[in-house]
Amino acid sequence: MAKWFRSYSLMLKWVFLSNRPWLSLNLIVQMCIAVGFIFGISFFYPAITPATAKYLTTGAPTLILITVGLVMVPQMVASLRMYGTYDYIWSLPVPRMVYVAADATNMFGSMLPGVVLAVVLGSIYFDFNLIVSPLVIPAVILIALCGTFLGYALAFAVPKPMMAQVLTQVIIFAVMMFSPVMYPASQLPGWLQAVHKVFPIQYMADLTRGTLTDLNVNLGLAFGVVGAWLLAGFVVTWFLVRRRQ
Repeated sequence: MAKWFRSYSLMLKWVFLSNRPWLSLNLIVQMCIAVGFIFGISFFYPAITPATAKYLTTGAPTLILITVGLVMVPQMVASLRMYGTYDYIWSLPVPRMVYVAADATNMFGSMLPGVVLAVVLGSIYFDFNLIVSPLVIPAVILIALCGTFLGYALAFAVPKPMMAQVLTQVIIFAVMMFSPVMYPASQLPGWLQAVHKVFPIQYMADLTRGTLTDLNVNLGLAFGVVGAWLLAGFVVTWFLVRRRQ
């Protein structure tokens, strides 16, 4: 275990130094996205009710976490696969999952300021008080890890890197337009509500709603479903990383 953590710390530094310009740009982009979600999407509503304000404020950080995990991670992995970078990475004398863990940590660090900014800015702009639960920290980590490992699983599972890049465009469109992140699930047709009872997107949003506001959500169910999807994404990623040459 000590050897694993030493490898992780070294790989964490290596990944950070290798991707420092990209990570810095990603940090700026995520903060701009946070501002855009709070101000831009509010223009769709003729009047902002207290409930709407809470959905927008908690939905914005959720979308940031989902976008990085399910869109940016697959696109980055696809790019590295096309350039053959993984041939070098997998040849390093460290377990392959150590690299994945270090890469995911750097990703999370670069998007965390945007997540915090979205929450703080939303509560100030819409003028309501946050009800912050101690569970918000594990909730945010769980959302980030679930999205990230599902993103890795998608990126390594598809046979052609270009396919991953195309699929991410479909995913972000579906999440933005047809997922109950910025609005309640009751606004969707019945069949789409049933779909979201299986997939983790709605429950990811419930985790932020339930730990930052007084909106009525089933936190236990949300933690359970997102945790199950995280486990599935981790297992698939572990299997694909070990067998992929």
